[in-house]
Amino acid sequence: MSQFRVNNALNSTYVAGFDTSGMLSTAAPLRGGAQRRRALGRCFVIMLAVMTISALSIEKTYTADADLQKPLDIMNVKLYLHNQINDWEQFECANQLGIKESNWRANAVNKNSGAYGIFQHMSEHAHKWDAYKQMDKHIEYINARYDGDWCLALTKLEREGWH
Repeated sequence: MSQFRVNNALNSTYVAGFDTSGMLSTAAPLRGGAQRRRALGRCFVIMLAVMTISALSIEKTYTADADLQKPLDIMNVKLYLHNQINDWEQFECANQLGIKESNWRANAVNKNSGAYGIFQHMSEHAHKWDAYKQMDKHIEYINARYDGDWCLALTKLEREGWH
């Protein structure tokens, strides 16, 4: 007896033993025919619909929980700033500046001065910048005004209320 016949016989015995409802035997006539193609097409459409609905529900979950994502975003911005400064002591001063200026809110607005962002920029374009652009611009400012010394900027803020 060939290997194919042995495997086929074993498969038939296995299927007959567990296919008590006859589901597999009713699908047998669909092999290779137009009905099979239609059935596969329907399965594909149903699967695509289920995946789309699942993706939409996941997207709604994340947009509804946007407030839960904000601390993670702020940590990414802080990590970005730390990588740009590359000095722990200077980063600690920069972190204190961010806390004192806006509590690390990228959309903070100073009602008195009109300054905007984490480090309260006075640029007319500041409201268009994301948090990373705000970091880049403020690094440029600290480098130009305080020779890159964030702790000096923090001291000035604490002494005079601005830096």
